[in-house]
Amino acid sequence: MTKKILVIEDNEQNRILMRQILTYHGYELLEAADGAAGLAMAREHMPDLILLDLQMPVMGGFAVIQELRKTPELSKLKVIAVTSFAMKGDREKAVEAGFDEYVTKPIDTRKFVEIVKNFLPGENMTLKKPSEKMTLKMPSEDVTLKKPIILCVDDEPANLKLLENILVPRGYEVVIAASGEDALQKIKARTIDLVLMDLMLPGMDGLQVSRKIKDNKKYRNIPIIMLTSHTGVESFIKSLSDEVYAHLQKPFEAEELVRLIRAALGQSEADPS
Repeated sequence: MTKKILVIEDNEQNRILMRQILTYHGYELLEAADGAAGLAMAREHMPDLILLDLQMPVMGGFAVIQELRKTPELSKLKVIAVTSFAMKGDREKAVEAGFDEYVTKPIDTRKFVEIVKNFLPGENMTLKKPSEKMTLKMPSEDVTLKKPIILCVDDEPANLKLLENILVPRGYEVVIAASGEDALQKIKARTIDLVLMDLMLPGMDGLQVSRKIKDNKKYRNIPIIMLTSHTGVESFIKSLSDEVYAHLQKPFEAEELVRLIRAALGQSEADPS
């Protein structure tokens, strides 16, 4: 009987890659682009294995595994965490959270298939004939990597340009907003991985915007780093741990900002994407 694998991954290119690898090896693939949809598919189809991305909008991988493990009919499903943001100790954290295994991107296709096989022992796979050689059709140069998207919010064009000059060469995609209202619209319009927020903005200030973001269940997991040129507000900002991941005093060193961003996104020092 063909084994069913559910892939929960918001990056379409990564889904395509896993689909090509696993269908070639005879597995039936189910796909979901976010955690909530993945949970619904898990309930409906009861897959033999779930491949779950950790970094997703709406509902991240850790929230999904928590829901799976506390739901009696889903609690025994085998789940492998798949992530490009790998740091020392992350595997242990994933296992402690309830994952059965942990795989990092970019995917080593040979090892990836071996791991899947280990979780589906005795499956009756139907490989393609030798003449039907697998060809991975890559939609882009490297389908396993997704540039983190950072929303920079500042009413000073020079500050936005500075942030862009720091982040783009380091592999980040930058979206800019000149006001709090503009920032909220940008977050609604596309997936944002992190926000760099100026404290003093026209109309809504940075803290008001941060609260609106965190009050929305859909966006509350987006980390926010507050940037300010004002002194004497550090202790106040630190007290707002629910709204703000960290704060940074202007002027700042570029590498100091990048270290904060990598920490907030759970990235390693060597891999900004």
